[in-house]
Amino acid sequence: MSKLASFKELMREIDITSNIMNTLSWDMRVNLPPKAAAYRAETMGFLSGKLYSMKTSPKLYELCGELSAVGNNDRITARMIKEALKEYKRLTEIPQKLYSDFTEHNLKAELVWQEARAKNDYAMLKDSLVKEFDYKRQFAACHGFAENPMDGLMDEYEEGMTTKKLDKIFDELKASVKELLGKIDASSKAYDKTFIFGKYPIDRQRAFCKRMVGIAGFDLLAGRLDESAHPYTTGNNKYDIRMTTRYFENNFTNAALSSMHEMGHSVYAQNHLDDLAYTTLDHSPSFGWDEGQSRFFENIIGRSEPFWAYFLPMAQTYFDGLYGMKLNDFYNSLNAVYRDPRRLDADELTYNLHIVIRYELEKTIFAGQVSFDDLPDAWNLKCKEYLGITPKNDAEGVLQDMHWASGYIGYFQNYVLGNCYDGHLLNKMKQDIPDMYDQVANGKFDEILGWQIRNVHTHGCFYNPEELLERVTGEKLSAAHYIHYLNDKYSRIYKL
Repeated sequence: MSKLASFKELMREIDITSNIMNTLSWDMRVNLPPKAAAYRAETMGFLSGKLYSMKTSPKLYELCGELSAVGNNDRITARMIKEALKEYKRLTEIPQKLYSDFTEHNLKAELVWQEARAKNDYAMLKDSLVKEFDYKRQFAACHGFAENPMDGLMDEYEEGMTTKKLDKIFDELKASVKELLGKIDASSKAYDKTFIFGKYPIDRQRAFCKRMVGIAGFDLLAGRLDESAHPYTTGNNKYDIRMTTRYFENNFTNAALSSMHEMGHSVYAQNHLDDLAYTTLDHSPSFGWDEGQSRFFENIIGRSEPFWAYFLPMAQTYFDGLYGMKLNDFYNSLNAVYRDPRRLDADELTYNLHIVIRYELEKTIFAGQVSFDDLPDAWNLKCKEYLGITPKNDAEGVLQDMHWASGYIGYFQNYVLGNCYDGHLLNKMKQDIPDMYDQVANGKFDEILGWQIRNVHTHGCFYNPEELLERVTGEKLSAAHYIHYLNDKYSRIYKL
């Protein structure tokens, strides 16, 4: 019992240290004075080194071995041991200084990215990106993936995922999206996303978004909605979840959908089992699953006509420019298919091609086929190939996302994997809750959120990604259900 108590105390300390870093990261993105950036990065580098030492301590490894040998551990303890050993192996393959330097560099690079994007100056960020990709290449080599870094990096975010598996999913999805886009282009129907553009005061957007996510299921007593240059979510524990959005005065739906996206992350974190607190198991089994929850609430719920049947009348009480607007016109404009160079402004269909662009660029960078001097041009060529448009500058091209500057390389595919998980979940949910969209139209989200809580949220990372999907749906991951969802939705909108 003393060894078990010691093990759980070590895991508790790891969890608390991670939470401290999460809070400092949130503060950096929301509140940090510009001149404090260097010191904050140094602080984060120091803490990451401490966290590394804790996760790779001989004492923790010894306790895992002794407790495993004893056997008859309860299911949570057994899973904690398994995850601790997996993390120990992953981290001990990376030198501690390399790990700390990488974390410190990420914080500095992200702040450089903010300035570079604001100034439309890729040259400001280029050297930081060179270092980011070099760090990741070294990490992949440490894990035994020197020949194919992407496989090693993707496995960190989605256990068991490889470029071979992903290319198969992406090839199927690309073909289906292109075919559907061709039908839409040939359709007599044409909708304009700018139809709902207007003047939407920022203070009213803040109030509306906060009210909207509260109704949809976000516990405002256990979380916050703030602003940052790039929307994101972090959490210390289920009672302290921080999410951010960004506001544009001409289009309130950008902030509304962004808030619903981050709410998906947040309700996932708010509804883990209490028993998982301080176990390091109170998070999703993969980033694909986490992005799946965010995109489920953003798109499958938040872009649906029933959702706005309920929220459009409410929005009209906040924004005079919406007075008299009909639901069908609003819905068609919100879901209009258009080619936009900016991922966060993309429609639901072409969004998938944005992810393909980033994924394929990462592969070519690691393969040495694209230099960092040529990266902006390579980005623009990919946009032209898949979207038929060219960004007018680097701020809406290669500089638009913070992910590479923040060290999230080998990550982007998780958004599309999340879409595929959503296809499976929607198919099963409609069987279990046939009137789910009728409930949404009446502002009732309890049963839908309750389904997600029971089937997904409560488990944290107790199961690996494949196990969780099979447990919930009995199926293996594919793009088939998601492709069906896209075809059904856009066939209705464009009368195909």
